[in-house]
Amino acid sequence: MNATEIAEFFKMTEAEKLFNEVQGRCFSRWTFILSFRITSAASMDAARKELEKQKVTFVNDILHGSDYDKILLDKEAFFKEHPPDKLIAQMTDATIAHSQAAVDAASIIFAHTVLDGAALDYCKVTGLVAPEEWESVIEQRQIKLSDMRGLTYEQLMRRKLDEFFAQLDRESLLKKAEYLFARCKPPDGWTPMNNYAYDGKRLEQLDRYRHNVIHGGSLGKGIAAAEEEVEFLMKTALFFMGLVNLRYGLKLNPLYVITVMQSS
Repeated sequence: MNATEIAEFFKMTEAEKLFNEVQGRCFSRWTFILSFRITSAASMDAARKELEKQKVTFVNDILHGSDYDKILLDKEAFFKEHPPDKLIAQMTDATIAHSQAAVDAASIIFAHTVLDGAALDYCKVTGLVAPEEWESVIEQRQIKLSDMRGLTYEQLMRRKLDEFFAQLDRESLLKKAEYLFARCKPPDGWTPMNNYAYDGKRLEQLDRYRHNVIHGGSLGKGIAAAEEEVEFLMKTALFFMGLVNLRYGLKLNPLYVITVMQSS
């Protein structure tokens, strides 16, 4: 069965379908991220050996090639201060470090993007289950008389919610989380999984790091404990799912989730 047939068989509501689709999409994207990191890590040793060969050739060309005598001041003194073996090791280490920084940055940006999309869609799920809980947000928005013509209150509410979510899509991840928490308030210290606690400040730091990589100069600096940060972003998506489950009782349909994963 495809996703539509499964949804019809289990008589899933639009909220239930979206709730399941978000998690299926997250699982699919996380597989890509983890595969990328595992493959990159496994390739680093082979890359190091190839880089060392290239650096040896480069350094030998400078050391023994007469062409560089014309452009380098006191080449002999330079290599006395920086022995070839040490120079090759430093250059290789720097290149590997840059490669790892690029892998870490790409992983965090991708994981952040997946989480951002999940946060928005979980907000949409709450709007499908209980649109009245968004009235305090929607009532602040301008409504033209022409918008009201021929529409029931529920239809008008749905239209304005759709417009609001389109705007929210352009807001930060933290803003989306704020709206989600406003609808799904967990007890103090609540968490749906072991070894995880929601940390807004940590999320804000990762949000800033993502922005600086894309718009600033943070790519070459790398980030400490990237593996743990990627895991934190993934678990935060599960935490958001748990919030919606806790508040509205929505559950995952494994068959539907797997079908979504296979089609993503």
